[in-house]
Amino acid sequence: MAKTKEQLPKILTANDLLTGATVYYTATGAWSSHAADALVANSPEAVDSLTKAAADAFAANLVIDEAVVDIDAGDGIRPARLREVIRATGPTVRLDLNKSISANK
Repeated sequence: MAKTKEQLPKILTANDLLTGATVYYTATGAWSSHAADALVANSPEAVDSLTKAAADAFAANLVIDEAVVDIDAGDGIRPARLREVIRATGPTVRLDLNKSISANK
């Protein structure tokens, strides 16, 4: 039987408050910039634990935009939604084509 979205394993992601970098909550309670380091929740209780960790980290001013997201864990850890894939891998445009903000001054 195929898994539904509700049954997919989940990880906790957020943005570091100081740098804005996308980070992932790990099994040690730290934050990593690599999705592969993320703690995977496979049960409703584990998802609840991630949700509490997100609230605690937000309250401690460590992260913002925290979210528990679905992953495809078949071949490593890969976010299931395109938005999260983009957050994990970076911009979808060539950086050499970007304009400098100060170029128009």
